[in-house]
Amino acid sequence: MNSLSDVLLTDLRCQIADLGRAGGLISASIYDTAQVLRLAPPDEEVWPAIEWLLAQQRADGGWGSPAVPLARAVPTLAAVLTLYRYGQRRSVREAADEGLACLRREANHWVGNLPDDLPVGVELLFPRLLDDAREAGIALPTELYRPLLDLGARRRQLIARMPLAPGTTAVHSWEAYGTRPDPNLLDASGSVGHSPAATAAWLWLASGRAELAVYAEGARAYLEQAAHATQVGIPGVVPTAWPIDRFELAYAMHTILAGGYFDQPELRAVIATKVDELARALRPEGLGCSDAFVPDGDDTAAAVAVLGASGRPAPAAALTRFACGASFYSYLGELQPSLITSARAVQALTIYGHDMSASQSYLIERQSCDGRWQRDKWNSSWLYTTYQAMLALGPSFSHESLARALDILLDYQQPDGSWCTIDSSELEETAYGVLICRLAMRHGLGGERVAATLSVAMRWLYDHYRPFSPRANRCWLAKENYSPIRISRVIELVALLPEHV
Repeated sequence: MNSLSDVLLTDLRCQIADLGRAGGLISASIYDTAQVLRLAPPDEEVWPAIEWLLAQQRADGGWGSPAVPLARAVPTLAAVLTLYRYGQRRSVREAADEGLACLRREANHWVGNLPDDLPVGVELLFPRLLDDAREAGIALPTELYRPLLDLGARRRQLIARMPLAPGTTAVHSWEAYGTRPDPNLLDASGSVGHSPAATAAWLWLASGRAELAVYAEGARAYLEQAAHATQVGIPGVVPTAWPIDRFELAYAMHTILAGGYFDQPELRAVIATKVDELARALRPEGLGCSDAFVPDGDDTAAAVAVLGASGRPAPAAALTRFACGASFYSYLGELQPSLITSARAVQALTIYGHDMSASQSYLIERQSCDGRWQRDKWNSSWLYTTYQAMLALGPSFSHESLARALDILLDYQQPDGSWCTIDSSELEETAYGVLICRLAMRHGLGGERVAATLSVAMRWLYDHYRPFSPRANRCWLAKENYSPIRISRVIELVALLPEHV
């Protein structure tokens, strides 16, 4: 074994051992940080966090990637409102003005039918931010957001009919509609819905209430712990969701399984330990992002696939409860299914011998005419969505469909060997390209052209690899783009390792 493979295996082994530790690692969120600074700022000086927020602003005045315009409205308006609140400095006021101008320019993106890949909770969060802006005397072209506002009204009506419970998707966006700081909404982590923004809103409403002081202390402790998960080291700079320990464990292990490394001798012991941990965590009703959050179809599918491939018993019924016809939902009661969740469910249930041909046909129907599977509500990179769809379809279901996906992948490769669909070339997206090429070659597709593409892509990955130094590549999508840091690192390492080390 050569020295580079030794380093890569050691790096991956360390990442696997750390999966789930301290609630998981996740990149900092613009929206949630802005909301915390507005509603429940840390006891320490807030200006380091304000400076961090300003540093995230793009050249066009907005926050978030211009390549994913629908994921910009919520963080941009939240940042604008926060900066106006702390606008004693002229530079801060000017940054807020530029953000507002960007919002007005990009309002046209919301005209017409809404797509399935809407960011999480945007139909609840953005209308509330618009109300806050109106109260602050900020004028925005509200009518251009009419489809989103109508969807938000529908969601609020649905929420009003259900009892609110801690650790559920409804309370994850509680800051959009909550009016009473009920301590029963706080879950085992001390948060409202594993959301720093919702927890900050709860603290704001609980301010000055002596009978809630002990609960408020726990909620503030949660915000401090969540801030540590970003590794930024600035009080008040928080992630989009936390804890995510089970999500981190299930997704990373699924990546290692899909990459073909479960039987790697150097990884076997640490993998076995984590599979045992996953088996203990999987409940009859499924797996959530943490033990204190409601199960979802995607985490459940990843866990079921890993356990099935490991020869462990797993409650497949925990996954089928998320089925709706040929597709699968991430959360029960969602308004749109998820292509990624559907693809992962196909992978998992195929291991258990289920006939998934109807769901595979559904996936092929969702393939774009150019061969891609477009980005999903949970990931803004079509490379990731395409990889998951190809894994689900397998070699024999539709050779033509897989071949078209491979052709478009090769066409989108950058001259330097990398791939990028969000901003600049990234390790994670290039890793997806490498994994797709390997999958195609295992299926007998591509020949010398794919081999040459793979060679130059691997060279780019090696040139940009920094041992034991994970970086945040914001391909993933929730309320805004983010990175689950350890999962992203595992994806990169699995791509960097030769197929047979």
